[in-house]
Amino acid sequence: MQFGTVCIIGPGLIGGSIGLGLKKRNLAKTIIGVGHRIASLEKATKMHAIDIGILNIDEAVKDADIVILATSVNKIIDTAKKIIPLMKRNAILTDVGSTKKYIVEQISHNIRKDITFVGAHPIAGSEQRGVEFASPDLFEGCTCIITPIGNHTNEVETISHLWQLLGAKIKFLTPEQHDEILAFVSHLPHLLASGLINAIKEEYLVCGASGLRDTTRVASGDPELWVDIFCQNRENVIKSIGRFIAELDGFRNDLLNKNDAKILDRLKNAKLSRDSVFHNNSTNK
Repeated sequence: MQFGTVCIIGPGLIGGSIGLGLKKRNLAKTIIGVGHRIASLEKATKMHAIDIGILNIDEAVKDADIVILATSVNKIIDTAKKIIPLMKRNAILTDVGSTKKYIVEQISHNIRKDITFVGAHPIAGSEQRGVEFASPDLFEGCTCIITPIGNHTNEVETISHLWQLLGAKIKFLTPEQHDEILAFVSHLPHLLASGLINAIKEEYLVCGASGLRDTTRVASGDPELWVDIFCQNRENVIKSIGRFIAELDGFRNDLLNKNDAKILDRLKNAKLSRDSVFHNNSTNK
């Protein structure tokens, strides 16, 4: 199966990995990369993440069968509004944004009737940025959430097949369900990793070892990118913080009351829950 001409706007870690994955599996006729810097596009081309690098977004999207918005979430909507009038009939627009409700609402209000938008979010990546960290197998075994709206069965199947062929497992959710779940499993962990580092005196950090390093790895992510994620999913993130505060309060009360049995229960439950999902595999992201 081939997807024709694919245009990736933002061939960085995720966009570049999509391009590498498509190239490795011979899934696209041509891959066009759109960026702001010639040096980055040249790097992506040399890595064979894209076939052609273009600065002019208008020129890049006009012949694409699929356009993938792989920018940071704060740029997805404005970029979509710019390119929607330029896309050819029956093309598919999709994204990889870490939030969905706001993005889907805004793009849906601006989409043309003769093209389709299919929201998507591959839950993969790392704290690193840039195409130099891209991998053709980044999405192997990951979950890609698809948030379809309207009656676009064929287009949803096309985007689902694309992600499946890149190695991902597909899960269908509404945009609202996506944002509620991701607030707990992705956005809250990043917030906690950053908060944990901020709570430790700087002179103490030199005594930290692999446990602290692994627990706070995601705090090395791009701060500006994460501000936008938190703001777009503000209400759900606030709810997740409340749940965590309640858990912390419970733990603190058990310590104050010297309730060692309850503390042990909390630790056991956490171990069972984590191990049942991650099978004690510390390399899962």
